[in-house]
Amino acid sequence: MDTNLKANSHDESSKKGNKLVSTTLGTLLIIFIFTVISIGIYTPIKDYAFKDETARYLESNEFNYTLAGLSRYLILTNLQNVDTYHDIYDNLENIKYLLKSDSKDVVVSNLQDKSIEAEISESQFYLHIKTDDLGNITIESSPDYFKKNIFMATLRNMNLPGNLANLDIVYTIPNVLTNNDDLIAINVKNFIANQYLKLILIIGLISIIVLIILALSIPYSSQKQASIIRLFNNMYLELKFLTWFAFFVACSLNIMIANSNINNFNYFEIIYDADYYFYIIGIPLTFVLCLLIYLSICYTKSVYYARFKEGVIKNSIFGRLCLNLFNYIKKTLDQIIDVDITKDYNKKLLILLGVNLIALFIIALTGGFGLLLALAYTVFLFNYLLKALDQVRALNEASSKLAEGNFDIVVPEDMGVLSPFSRSLNNIKEGFKVAVEQEVKSQNMKTQLISNVSHDLKTPLTSIITYIDLLKKEDLEKETQKQYIDILDKKSKRLKVLIDDLFEASKASSGNIELHLKQVDVIALLRQTLGEMEERINESTLQIRTNLPQNKVNCELDGARTYRVFENIISNILKYSMTNSRVYIDVEEQDKEVSFIFKNISSYEMNFDSFEITERFTRGDESRHTEGSGLGLAIAKSLVELQNGSLDIIIDGDLFKLMVTFPKA
Repeated sequence: MDTNLKANSHDESSKKGNKLVSTTLGTLLIIFIFTVISIGIYTPIKDYAFKDETARYLESNEFNYTLAGLSRYLILTNLQNVDTYHDIYDNLENIKYLLKSDSKDVVVSNLQDKSIEAEISESQFYLHIKTDDLGNITIESSPDYFKKNIFMATLRNMNLPGNLANLDIVYTIPNVLTNNDDLIAINVKNFIANQYLKLILIIGLISIIVLIILALSIPYSSQKQASIIRLFNNMYLELKFLTWFAFFVACSLNIMIANSNINNFNYFEIIYDADYYFYIIGIPLTFVLCLLIYLSICYTKSVYYARFKEGVIKNSIFGRLCLNLFNYIKKTLDQIIDVDITKDYNKKLLILLGVNLIALFIIALTGGFGLLLALAYTVFLFNYLLKALDQVRALNEASSKLAEGNFDIVVPEDMGVLSPFSRSLNNIKEGFKVAVEQEVKSQNMKTQLISNVSHDLKTPLTSIITYIDLLKKEDLEKETQKQYIDILDKKSKRLKVLIDDLFEASKASSGNIELHLKQVDVIALLRQTLGEMEERINESTLQIRTNLPQNKVNCELDGARTYRVFENIISNILKYSMTNSRVYIDVEEQDKEVSFIFKNISSYEMNFDSFEITERFTRGDESRHTEGSGLGLAIAKSLVELQNGSLDIIIDGDLFKLMVTFPKA
C-alpha cells in the first residue's frame, strides 16, 4: 500500500511539473529560480574556498614585483633625486615602510610616530633589506614562504643608478587590510578576482550542463505548449542567431564600459566584493543566458521531431529562398523538357525535336538550294503528321468502343510516338475485363450466400414449426412429448448459433467491432485454446501434433478476438478432418512477424478454391449435413485482418493448409 501511495505521489508530482513547464509563466519561473540558485552559490563557495586571500597574494610573484617596484621608487626618489613620481605610491596604508641610508643620512617612512618594532608585532608579513659597504644585499623576511631569490633578482635587473651601500629598508603588511584603494589593496583584489573569475566560469559551466540535462529530460510534448517556446520555435533561424549575437554584444559592451572605470565602476571589484551590484548585473544576464539556452534546446528537440527540412530549412529566411528557388528551377525544367524522360513518348519527342533542329540547320546552311530542301522537308512533315493523325483517330475510335463495353478490340501497339498510349489503352481493356469478371463472380457469390443463408436458417425453423404443431396434439404420450421438446431445444439452439454467427460475421466483415489491443503472448494463447478444447479433441479420433516455441512471442492483439480465431480454426479442423488422421500445428517466428500453420487431411473432396472457403456460409461439405454455420473461417479471416494480420489457405489435393500471420509487437 505504501508503495502504491509513493507511486501515485510521484505521478502527481510529475504531472504538476509537466503542467508547470507547459506555460510561459511556469517556464520563466523555473529559469529564474535556476538563475538565482546559480548566482547565489557563488558567495558561499568563494568565502569557503578563498579564506586566506591576502596570504595567497603575498606568496605570489606579483607581490615580489610590487615590492621591488616600490623599493626602486623609494631609492630613486629619496636617494638619487630622480623624479619618478607615480600616484599609485601615494597614501599607502596597507604597506608600511622605513628606509634609512647611513651614507646620506636620510630616513623615509610612513609609520606616523609608531615604532617599527610595534608595527612588526602587528603584521602578517615583514621584509628587512640591508646592504653593506660594498652594496651586498641581505634579506630577512617573515613568513619564510617569501621568494627572496626572485625579489633580489628583480631588484638587480632594475639597474638602479648610484651606490646602494649602507641601506636599511623595512616593509610590513598589517594583519588586517584597511578598506582602502591603495597599491596593496588594489593588487590583492585584482589577483584574487582572477581566481574568482575562474570560479564563476566553473559554476557557469556546471550550471549550463545541469540546465541542458533538465531541458532534455522534460518531455517536449509539455514544453511546446508554452507560448514563449512556440514563439521562439516559429522565429526565423536568422532571428534566433541575431538574438544570441545581440546578447553577446550587450555583454561585451557592458564589460567594456564597466572596465573603463567610469564613475569608479570596475568589474573586478564587483566580482571581488560580491555586493548588490554583483546580483543586480549577474541575475539579469544569467537569466537571459539560461533562457536562451533552454529555448535553443527546445528548438533543437522540435527539429528532431519535425525533421531537418521542416525545422531548419523552412524555418530560415535563407533556407526558404533557396527552397523556393530550387522549386522554381525544377518547375521550369519540368515545363521545358519533362524531367521524367524515361517514358517512351518523351524520348521519341526529344529525338524528333533533335532531328528537326538538325534538318533546319542543314537547310539554313545550303543557301539557295535550301528552298528545294525546305519543300521536300515540308512534304515529309505533311506525310508524317498525316500518319500521326490517323493513329490518333484509331486511338479515339478504340476508346469510344471501349466506352461502349466492347472489350474485343485490339489496338496495335506499334504506333510510333503514340505507342505508350496504345499500350495503356490495351491495359485498360484488360483491366475492365478482369473487373467485370470479378463483379460477375461477386454477384454469383452473393446469390449463393442468400441461398445458403435461406437454407441454413429455414431448416431448423421448419423443424421447430413442425414439432410445435405435433406438440399441439392432445393424445401424445409424455415420452413422445419429451422427445419432441428435446428436438425443439436442439433446433432452437442451432438457430441461435446461426443467428449469432451471422451477426458476428457481419460485424467482423464491416469492421464494426471494438478491439481492445494490448500485448498478448500468442503462443500461450494458442496453448490455452488447445487446453480448453481438450475434451472435444479427445472425443475425436484425431491426433494433434504441435511444434511450438518455448519463448514468449508478443503481439499487439485483442486477446478475446484472437482466442475466437484459434477456436474457429480448430473447430473447423475437428469437423472436417478425416477420422484417425493427424493434425499438425506449427509456429514459424520471423524478425517482424509470427505465423501459425495448421495442416489436416479433409474428409471431403475439396472441389473449391481457397478463396471460396473463407466466404460466408461456405462449408467443406457441400451437402451441408454438418452442424457448422459455414461462418467460422469467414469470421476468423475478418478478425485476423482487423488486427493487421493475414489468413491464407492452400489446398493441395486432400491436404488443407491454413496459415495465420500476425505482426510482432
